[in-house]
Amino acid sequence: MAYKFNKNKPQATPTSSTLKTIWRLLGFLKPYRYLVLLSLILLILSTVLTLITPVLTKTAIDNYILATKADGLLKLALIIVLVSVVQSVLSSLLRILTEYVSQNTVHYLRKTLYEHISNLSISFFDWAKTGDLLARITSDTQSIGGLYGFALINLFVNALTFIGIFVVVTIWDYRLGLLYLVLLPFVYLAMKNYAFKVRPLFRRNRQVSGEITSVMQEVITSIPVVKLFGKETHEVERFATKNQEVCDILINTSKVSSFWMPYVGFLTSVAAALVLLIGGSLVIDGKLTVGTLIAYTSYLGLLARPIRQSGFLISRIQSSAASGERIFEILDTVSNVKEKDDAIILQSVQGKITFEDVYFGYGKDPLLKDVNLEISAEEMVAFVGPTGAGKSTLISLIPRFYDPQKGRILLDGVDIREYTLRSLRSKIGFVLQETFLFDGTIRENISYGKPEASLTEVRKAAQAAEIDEFIMSLPLQYETPIGERGIRLSGGQRQRLAIARVLLVDPPILILDEPTANIDAKTEAKMERALLTVTKNRTTLIIAHRLWAIKNANRIFVIEEGKITASGSHEELITKEGFYQTAYRTQALGLEGSQ
Repeated sequence: MAYKFNKNKPQATPTSSTLKTIWRLLGFLKPYRYLVLLSLILLILSTVLTLITPVLTKTAIDNYILATKADGLLKLALIIVLVSVVQSVLSSLLRILTEYVSQNTVHYLRKTLYEHISNLSISFFDWAKTGDLLARITSDTQSIGGLYGFALINLFVNALTFIGIFVVVTIWDYRLGLLYLVLLPFVYLAMKNYAFKVRPLFRRNRQVSGEITSVMQEVITSIPVVKLFGKETHEVERFATKNQEVCDILINTSKVSSFWMPYVGFLTSVAAALVLLIGGSLVIDGKLTVGTLIAYTSYLGLLARPIRQSGFLISRIQSSAASGERIFEILDTVSNVKEKDDAIILQSVQGKITFEDVYFGYGKDPLLKDVNLEISAEEMVAFVGPTGAGKSTLISLIPRFYDPQKGRILLDGVDIREYTLRSLRSKIGFVLQETFLFDGTIRENISYGKPEASLTEVRKAAQAAEIDEFIMSLPLQYETPIGERGIRLSGGQRQRLAIARVLLVDPPILILDEPTANIDAKTEAKMERALLTVTKNRTTLIIAHRLWAIKNANRIFVIEEGKITASGSHEELITKEGFYQTAYRTQALGLEGSQ
């Protein structure tokens, strides 16, 4: 099911967790493995050339300057310049190549994450926060880009620099090699302590950043409600609380990081003092050349950058690991609704739907209990009942938004789980209770399920939904922008536009969940005509609280507490005591009162 943190589960140590996450992230480099290999070759060559300069300096001092030979100095100077030029070119090529690999890997990771989210079942979105998902797809994947680019390359460069310098100075004099090794434990312990402290801070930072995005998304999409209740100050304070938490985390991270640069400065100063003391003594005793001492000092200078940079690299890697964990939490989520490996494509549909002993619940307790019913092909049936009785849940099982925990649903005598999800859903038109329209034109929204549809086809669907007349009265007609979520349209107009969108694909099965919600009395007549048109020659299932919308149904099922308690035609049910008769009388009295 959807991922959740299990507090009772033994937690991995920060180091093992980080390494595991980084290793998984590196798997996304596989499509670019040859470019990565080329990058490593360039990296090795560039690092080797960087280490050659002190060697050439040593040769110049010992073999020419101290020996008062000027003949070869020009040649060595030119070689040093040439080495520097080649190293600079290689570094530039390496930077371009790694950036290309980094950005394309992030693109691949983001695409993989988005595809996975889009293929998860509806139950995942029942609890997932939109803003948090957006943060994972955008900022978390972008954070990982720093790992693929800057962090990995500099990590390898620094490692090669450390190893290369150790090998060279040990060849020159084993005592210099031992002095070099003495410094490493102090660097390692500081890095380990730093990583241990910043790890939870980066993890919490990524989490709170996602929460901030959720708060902003929630408030912006519900701004009319916020203003209606005068809750602007409350929402600003809620945002400020999360924003302050991010600020505090970053300050705490800076506090942890603040010791690093002074520590590195102190360490390099101590190293320089030891080199002067020990190296100088060896030179005085004639056991070490001046050129070697100067070259060794140059290598210490080269070491200063990797050591200083290590703190920043740890921050980048820990930040990427924290983002990687959040991404893998999603990628490791398995859809509740699974398609069989040998699922078949649904070709044609007559429209007969059968529920056999169906049980379903969102938690431990079943919401639907022992549902048995059969709907004939091209029959129009309706479902009524109290709020929360399970009507919407029942019809959501047909396109497999959810799967029943017990029992099965048949389409033309075949279990719907035998079909591919895409082919099954392509035969079902679903108009949801909460109509969602995209930020585009009217034509783009109606033709969403059939982009290649001609304007004639689009208009035909709109006419069937009783919305064409309104559209043609607009200055831009079908090219009219409707705003985000169709904000420029009324509730009834959005509802009829959604019906037109479904009718354009001409599904053999039509499901209407509260199609009469949010419409006024003036729109009811148009909606009633639209329903009579759209339900012809197809199997239709309607949920409606307004009984005029379902009075023409062949059969009406009353659902109470997850069970079918009554069924029959409108005329039959109004004569039987129960929910339907009570609802009918209440609505009839309401109509009389309004008149």
